Amino acid sequence: MVRCCLTSLVLALALPACVGPDDDTGEPVVDSLIGTGDGTPGSVGWEYILGPDENLDDPRDLGFDGAGNLWIANREDDRTFIVSDPGTADQDHDRRKDGDAAANHFMEEVSAFSFDGDVQFGSCGESNNTYNDQAEGNDYMGPVLWSTDLDVFGEQNPIGLGSHLDMTHETPFCVGIAWEVANVYWVFDGNKGNLVRNDFARDHGIGQDEHFDQVIHRFTEPDVARVEEAPGHLVLDHATNRLYAADTGNGRVLWLDITSGEEGASLATNDPGAVELKWEGADWGELATGFDAPGGLALFEGHLYVGDWGTGVITELELDGTVVRTLDTGFGPEALYGIEVGPDDKLWVIDIATGVYRIDP
Repeated sequence: MVRCCLTSLVLALALPACVGPDDDTGEPVVDSLIGTGDGTPGSVGWEYILGPDENLDDPRDLGFDGAGNLWIANREDDRTFIVSDPGTADQDHDRRKDGDAAANHFMEEVSAFSFDGDVQFGSCGESNNTYNDQAEGNDYMGPVLWSTDLDVFGEQNPIGLGSHLDMTHETPFCVGIAWEVANVYWVFDGNKGNLVRNDFARDHGIGQDEHFDQVIHRFTEPDVARVEEAPGHLVLDHATNRLYAADTGNGRVLWLDITSGEEGASLATNDPGAVELKWEGADWGELATGFDAPGGLALFEGHLYVGDWGTGVITELELDGTVVRTLDTGFGPEALYGIEVGPDDKLWVIDIATGVYRIDP
């Protein structure tokens, strides 16, 4: 059930800049990942990481593994860029496609990544399983579980199904994903307009296809709306058990208490043995409204950063919905995709046209 509706966003608002106490160098410490200037593109530094010159084409999301490598989802060709020592003089990158034909299913129309901070990650695809437009879609799609081991990902292909570790098939047109614990991931189901908890349980091993032990909770509230080709990302605050969702089509950011609600009716599944249940009566609310088309989300030290796909503006929010400040990336409409906080405590962002950047406030 809805518990509260919080602050309405006014995009023109940019509150006074806040600068923290001096550090050991005597320089002021900036307390925001988007700077404390006037909110124009030139008020922060932009460090170019990768782009078209490195064959990056149609990047959609990014994230960091436990070793600090940067992973970039490249939707155009189902490839994944893995960048070692990102943003340094020693930066290098590897461009991989998982099992060639296997990628047409497991990485088809990839839209979002989420990493567990250790050795695994999940991906999500905005597809209803057309094998890159080679077949009629049958809705047999959902999040995929992967290893970040570079001797496994994109390298092993035991039975022709690539290197994936597991997959569920109940959430086609998925546009957002967030890791919770172990092999559990939340997704934005753009097909039915729900937030869905996917527990892979025991993974089936590299490139196998056993899906009998999966448990899926489909939350009946809140309703969310996908915008075609736009991100609808999720991020989980593990300290509070609140899931934040960019409800792109409704121009708002939502919160959901993942510990609330109760089991409802059983639902039919595409995989024999898998269990899917309605989950009803959860506590949720609107954190902020008035966005054009919110898409990317990043959480850092009690502040939520929201990338508006519709405008190219990043908004910093306190977790009660208060707007702290904004930054116009200068990317323009329909260009700002994934945003992520890196191991360096800086914000890394995607401009679909020109590539990946690190913001230096």
